[in-house]
Amino acid sequence: MGQDLLKKQLIEYGTKLGFGLIRVTTSKPLGLWNCQIKIRKEQDPDSAYLWKNIKYDPKEIMPEARSIVVAVWSHTPYKANFPKGIGRFSAYYKEYPQGRQAAYKLGDFLEKAGYKTVVQPNLPAKEIAYRAGIGYFGKNALIHTPEYGSWISLHYILTDAPLTPDNSMDRISDCGDCDLCMRACPTGAIEKEGQVIPSKCIRHYMLSSDFVPINIREKMGSRMLGCDICQMVCPFNRKGMLEAKLPSSEEMELFKIKDILEEWSTGLKNRMNNMGELIGKNYARAQKVLSMAVILAGNSKDESYMPYLISLLKHPHPPIRGHSAWAIGKIKADGFNDILKKALIQEKDSRVREEIYRAIGH
Repeated sequence: MGQDLLKKQLIEYGTKLGFGLIRVTTSKPLGLWNCQIKIRKEQDPDSAYLWKNIKYDPKEIMPEARSIVVAVWSHTPYKANFPKGIGRFSAYYKEYPQGRQAAYKLGDFLEKAGYKTVVQPNLPAKEIAYRAGIGYFGKNALIHTPEYGSWISLHYILTDAPLTPDNSMDRISDCGDCDLCMRACPTGAIEKEGQVIPSKCIRHYMLSSDFVPINIREKMGSRMLGCDICQMVCPFNRKGMLEAKLPSSEEMELFKIKDILEEWSTGLKNRMNNMGELIGKNYARAQKVLSMAVILAGNSKDESYMPYLISLLKHPHPPIRGHSAWAIGKIKADGFNDILKKALIQEKDSRVREEIYRAIGH
């Protein structure tokens, strides 16, 4: 089968699967990433572990690779303001698993045609998309397209199929002097020239199993998974924001803060199973979701959460106990100091004790 015919059939099939854009680039080394990784490690050495497994040469993964297929799965964003008491989550996390599943089907198409594939290999997705002509880099380091802005997830397939490559974008970015995303970021995580510092980024800490820095906790507001602030202010995303909607009431119920706090003693198994079906099982982990619910409860300063937070001072996981102490200190309901002092007597973990001392003003 000729490479142009194969590519045409691949795009037709991918469009039926739901992909909005499909482009191809070569399997040449990704030089932009190789340069950027050095800069990122210098700027934020604490986050270097995030990139240790990402390769810049596709042939380290598949020596006979000839092409990389890039497929764009678009989505409609959610509105910024969720109902009170619901942890906000980004539409990206609902849509990404669907796009990934479609990418495997696209890979199957190539394999049935007699070619090898690796779906979603450890390669820098955004540089692949840029080089395949999908879109430009924004100053928030996300790829945006003329059709969908940055309301997309990127899926890619490394293959030995000899597909005709598309032209790369004519320049790195088309943001010009616009710096709305940089100014809107609540933690100042976006540096000049599209450098995002993970250790300053809210999203980096969401659904973490460790202690979340206090300045990050306070900026999370009611966000449980995903931030989207830099995307919401982006001019390229205006169309998506005009179409923004809320998730279904059934989906939002899964992120109801009070129910998550109340159900912790039962292990949250049913809720996590249902949540995993929506956003993926990697994100729907009881301990991580509970920790985020505690932080959101503290940010709300709603006294109705106090009974649950008090019980969580006995949770076996130290970060949850520490976050609970912090949240109680944020809410400052009557008698909160006495509650925390009693917890301090029993507490052995030094970091949790530090949280309690800070919450009572010592």
